[in-house]
Amino acid sequence: MQPTAARPATEEVIPDLACACATLRRAARAVSHFYAEEFHGLLEGPQFSVLAVLNRRPGISQITLAGILVLDKTTLSRNLSLMKRKGWIQLAVTDDKRERGFELTPSGHKLLNVAHPRWQRAQDRLRAALGDAEWARMFGVANSVTRTVLNSESKSQTK
Repeated sequence: MQPTAARPATEEVIPDLACACATLRRAARAVSHFYAEEFHGLLEGPQFSVLAVLNRRPGISQITLAGILVLDKTTLSRNLSLMKRKGWIQLAVTDDKRERGFELTPSGHKLLNVAHPRWQRAQDRLRAALGDAEWARMFGVANSVTRTVLNSESKSQTK
């Protein structure tokens, strides 16, 4: 990733932010840019995530997919509609006939097969840059934050 005005060259230039939301969103945007460089406009990182989940769980309902990716209904619906128009996904039968399910089309499988090595290169580059210990710590912290927030939200909704 080349430094630009939007992406400073050194960590000293990046100020600490007092807000957890702003800090995590900034990190997510930086990582998204990092992966986008490997995808070369083939698809967006969030689209890759949806394709990867649908590949592992064909026919998954939109509600379950939203829960796995922690996406709101509107954002996921917009992404699924776009991916369906591009011919990457299609509707699928679910166990619960009241829910919409999705699965990859042959074009979606082909796209995922082309994108996967690029995703793997991004993974490998980022892991090498962070080192194994920091890589593991990143996943631990990110998963802990996600669980904590989701548990906090569910507790506040039951009150």
